[in-house]
Amino acid sequence: MMINKHAPCISVILPVYNGSSYLSQAIESILKQSYDDFELIVIDDGSNDDSLNIIEQFANNDKRIIVITRRNKGLVATLNEGISLAKGFWVARMDADDIALPNRLERQLEWIEKTGADICGSWVRFFGAGGRRVWKCYQTDQAIKIDMLFRSPLAHPAVLMRADVAKHFCYR
Repeated sequence: MMINKHAPCISVILPVYNGSSYLSQAIESILKQSYDDFELIVIDDGSNDDSLNIIEQFANNDKRIIVITRRNKGLVATLNEGISLAKGFWVARMDADDIALPNRLERQLEWIEKTGADICGSWVRFFGAGGRRVWKCYQTDQAIKIDMLFRSPLAHPAVLMRADVAKHFCYR
């Protein structure tokens, strides 16, 4: 694996559209990761709430944050734009209403490097109006492949994947 020493290892893509309710907690949960070799690409997709002000406050205090703001284009266009801007070897997904555990990036990177996988995810615990239920994703190769026949087998905002794969297979 050829790594650019000037590029971060992980690019975290965080699309935001009117996400001010949990946005501060989402950004803080990434900035407080035990693994800190990352850039956080936050794209404000034309929000008309306080999202951009929240993003800019964090960006003023942390040089790892890259802020993009523009008119609303929707989630798919925003994700593809974020991935195209990613400098890291790995891309991690995050949404404005998600909170990552403090060791998420470290544990996912360790697992993906140990297994040689191109992508990994995790289980997700819902909070707020979603209750406290846990989405337990399948863990074996065979179960994941079967689940792919019906839906995405990964909780999307908990994914870490190779950037070149993400750039090759754009969202539709």
